[in-house]
Amino acid sequence: MFGSSANQGYDRSSSMYSPEGRLIQTEYAREAMRRGRIAIGLRSNNGVVLAGKVDTIDLDIPNPKISKIASQMSSIFSGYAADGRLLVSRARVEAAIHKMTYDDMIDIKALATLLADYTHQFLQTGLMRPLGIGFLLGGIDVFDDKPRIFFLNPGGGLVETKAKAIGQGDAKAIKFIKEKNTETPIDDMSVSELETLAKDTIKYVMEDQSLTDDDIEIWSIEAK
Repeated sequence: MFGSSANQGYDRSSSMYSPEGRLIQTEYAREAMRRGRIAIGLRSNNGVVLAGKVDTIDLDIPNPKISKIASQMSSIFSGYAADGRLLVSRARVEAAIHKMTYDDMIDIKALATLLADYTHQFLQTGLMRPLGIGFLLGGIDVFDDKPRIFFLNPGGGLVETKAKAIGQGDAKAIKFIKEKNTETPIDDMSVSELETLAKDTIKYVMEDQSLTDDDIEIWSIEAK
């Protein structure tokens, strides 16, 4: 895919289709997403869990992997940190605008849709590139108090999910989660069981069972 003569010229703009109908820059952005640190999102009927491997370099204090958006929702991403910071800031602004306008918290699906529309704008304007991140937004629906997770890809695609892994080892993580789902359905898991599954998945992907709670960042919320 990368560097092939068939792609020459067509990967210079995010708004230019190749003869095969592909937006090649979005494929590059998805590769950037896959090369980021592993991030996990799990949702049962009882709550939501987001988890990720903390990235520590030398003596630097690591940036938070999980970002709180509003009182009932948080996000986690994999890919370029600067792009993720941009989308987190946008999410917080949209949530604050909704709160000031309607004196109520924004619904998680409504916010996810706004972020997907915002992300898609990067594919419609010249001299811009897609955001090189995958983004998970998880929380409790303000209308019916149901746990929900939405996945946003670099092309602006949006899908609701109950189990998603993004970043390095994502396919391996999903396979592990599917195997555990056959033993105990994710829908029936308690929040504490979801947290354990998230930690076990990250340890399995990283092939390091010695990882401690300090190495894995977790955020969770229970349904009422």
